[in-house]
Amino acid sequence: MSRDRPETIEADLHAYADGRLDAQACAAVETYLADNPAAAEAVAAWQKQNDRLRALYGPAVDEPVPPRLAVHRIGRQSRNDITRRSRMAAAAILLLAAGAAVGWYGRGTLAPDASTETALAAEAMTAHRLYSSEVVHPVEVRAGEKDHLRTWLSRRLARPLAIPDLAADGLTLVGGRLLPAANGPAAQVMYEDEAGRRVTLYIVPVQDGRETSFRHAALDPFEAFVWSGETIACALVGDLPRDRLLEIATLAYRQLE
Repeated sequence: MSRDRPETIEADLHAYADGRLDAQACAAVETYLADNPAAAEAVAAWQKQNDRLRALYGPAVDEPVPPRLAVHRIGRQSRNDITRRSRMAAAAILLLAAGAAVGWYGRGTLAPDASTETALAAEAMTAHRLYSSEVVHPVEVRAGEKDHLRTWLSRRLARPLAIPDLAADGLTLVGGRLLPAANGPAAQVMYEDEAGRRVTLYIVPVQDGRETSFRHAALDPFEAFVWSGETIACALVGDLPRDRLLEIATLAYRQLE
């Protein structure tokens, strides 16, 4: 052992305390300890600590690793978590044409810039996630002030808006709120069914818009249908079966147009 390299000496001392040195290295360390009482005292303390740890946890050394702590499982879970967070952060929303069921009013073409509808769906889903679970303050203006809600949102979006009546699909109005959006204000109108499940209608103003047929959006656990009109673009969001959400979106579309 070289006395000119303290970091090497300390490493050797730890290895000696842990019983990881061969006979020749042990002899060298013991010679060093004989000349350095302070180091010998420290090594003795480390050895006592090792003895206590072995007494406490020694039986666990031979036990099999629990499946939940297996390295490959932890790695896989970490990758899944990263993928999930990345998917949410990037709002990786799958947009599909809704199909023939709504083709009758798809008089225009599909939106020329699908990224616009992707962004709208992402905003709507983010707002739905934030407010649909609220108990005390899910909305700013309650259903009892429906006329005021319509007037207020119409004025702020600079568009005459209707507040769709979705009772035919088993939904009652909770109320609505004004939200900031990427390109100005947005209106969010909330409804709930008898089971307390909520859907939200997200509305933003558009300039020189074109009518588009529905596009479907999905971002687990939410489903959405997105469409545009001449003056507004809308997204209906909920944690409901796709077919039912499409029925609700169709009813809302008819009243808004």
